[in-house]
Amino acid sequence: MAYSPFVPLRVFSSFTMLEGAIEPKLIAKAARERGFPAIAVADRNGLYGVMAFGEACKAAGVQPIVGAFLSVARPGQRLANGAPMIDWLALYAQDEEGYNNLCALVSAAHLGRPVELEPHVALSDLAGRSDGLICLTGGGEGALARLLADQQTKAAEDYVEQLEALFGGRLYIELSRRGDPTETEAENALIDMAYARALPLIASNPANFVEPQFHPAHDAMLCIAQSAYVESE
Repeated sequence: MAYSPFVPLRVFSSFTMLEGAIEPKLIAKAARERGFPAIAVADRNGLYGVMAFGEACKAAGVQPIVGAFLSVARPGQRLANGAPMIDWLALYAQDEEGYNNLCALVSAAHLGRPVELEPHVALSDLAGRSDGLICLTGGGEGALARLLADQQTKAAEDYVEQLEALFGGRLYIELSRRGDPTETEAENALIDMAYARALPLIASNPANFVEPQFHPAHDAMLCIAQSAYVESE
């Protein structure tokens, strides 16, 4: 099969438990076979696979990009049970400082919260730790798309202003087209916001497995994670 060369930025490895299904070294192999000049791993709240991933990319002649999909509590909003409302940002290290900041944020997500809550950081925790990091807004799992899909335009404007203050010229409005209702509902508003604020747009294709025929097995993994049945809608 022929593949168009591009740079996948939102790949989950097998270290994103019960979601990702690609061993880190195989990510490099798939990138080389498909003619991708570079590829990124961005696991949820983790950098566990990046050493093996980086070494395999170097051996394969593929540029590795190290990232993480970081859970961030939405400022001023909580769920009915009092837990923070969690959204996601995709962060990528540009340089050594960025990698060190990414390590610090991932560690803070696990260690800097009450043990009864899911790993996360506050948006304010990114202050002083955003240098050397590129930020994507997280597609349909990011606060920006979710707020716009819910018609909360003012809250979305406030949120993107905070991201701009943190990341300066390293913030990208992320668009994904996976049939996700939030992504579909928010897309036009995200594009309008990007043009209005002179922010660059980036198209991402979140990937959890390599070959199309693995979809049924991946569906079963998600069912295990969600305590659901394969035949459920």
